[in-house]
Amino acid sequence: MDELLGTAATAALAELTGQPPDTHEHDGVVTIRADAAAIPAARWSSLISVLETGTSYGMTTTAAGAKTVWLRIDPEETPRS
Repeated sequence: MDELLGTAATAALAELTGQPPDTHEHDGVVTIRADAAAIPAARWSSLISVLETGTSYGMTTTAAGAKTVWLRIDPEETPRS
């Protein structure tokens, strides 16, 4: 994992959602979050491909029904395959 992967994931999520995702870095670990509501159902396979570039990923749904997808890129961990 490297900085280029985080940049590529950020760009891909921005393209899928139409807005830049929230990106945070702490101690070399990058977390990227994006609003999943803006992603058309036909593009979900592309979304999954982007999320799978992280060492972990998921989707969070709030009590109000807002859906946020996230991925974590940790250079010390092996990515999912």
